[in-house]
Amino acid sequence: MTMTMDKEVQRKYSTAISKGAGMIEETRRLLEQWRPDEPLDDFTRRVQAEGLLGNSTAYRTRDVVRRVFAPRFLRPSDKPARILQRVLASGLPGRVFTELLFVFAARQDPLVYDFTIREYWPAARRGRPVMDTDPMLSFLSEAHYDGRLDNQWSEKVSVRIARCVLGLLRDVGFLREVVRGRREIVNYRMSDEGAAILARELNEAGVTDSSLCDHPDWGLFGMTPSEVVERLDGIGEHRGVIVQRAGSVVHFTWVVKSIEELIDVLTR
Repeated sequence: MTMTMDKEVQRKYSTAISKGAGMIEETRRLLEQWRPDEPLDDFTRRVQAEGLLGNSTAYRTRDVVRRVFAPRFLRPSDKPARILQRVLASGLPGRVFTELLFVFAARQDPLVYDFTIREYWPAARRGRPVMDTDPMLSFLSEAHYDGRLDNQWSEKVSVRIARCVLGLLRDVGFLREVVRGRREIVNYRMSDEGAAILARELNEAGVTDSSLCDHPDWGLFGMTPSEVVERLDGIGEHRGVIVQRAGSVVHFTWVVKSIEELIDVLTR
């Protein structure tokens, strides 16, 4: 899916990532205790009272729950939290949880989403061995001139945000920090289980068969439409989906009734 420049300008970037990069373990702990019917204020107080985030202050706890956890996984609906909670309980490999966490987090942060697709993966495909803060700083500079930043950030803020974004990519597994400050680009391949769950999640969100493989979310893992088709076809009927191809037309038949059932099938 290609966006026009007008639509790109409307995607405003913020410093939201500074509130928490990957936060994979913190998110895991929160999801293990989260209840769909519990008001957010009550959950925040319980997180603090039960020390679910360790020795975090009350202010930091509110910040994490209300400004990181809730926007990523509870808004506009809590379906991301329910999916991740189900994945945690299923016993699927930890990377499946991390991949889906990354999708939901990136959807709520255009800066992370766009940088990953436009800068990280092209660099990985070119065989670039390492990634430092320079590509992100250039990206932010361009964003200021084309309207994605309302105000130009100071160098100090830009460097901090660059490190946060690279930290998130490291937490997901796209980068490997062999020594402090040196981040090697990893030849990352999305898991079959993560691909199947993402495809079903898009399907349940109303994405049609004709658009599913072209959806920009796949770009978060460097996957082209043809690679998506091949991957889903390889997953097979016994794991939830049948792929039928007639020329350029692709049709998906799901042999499961819901994403929850798919997760159960993938666990077997």
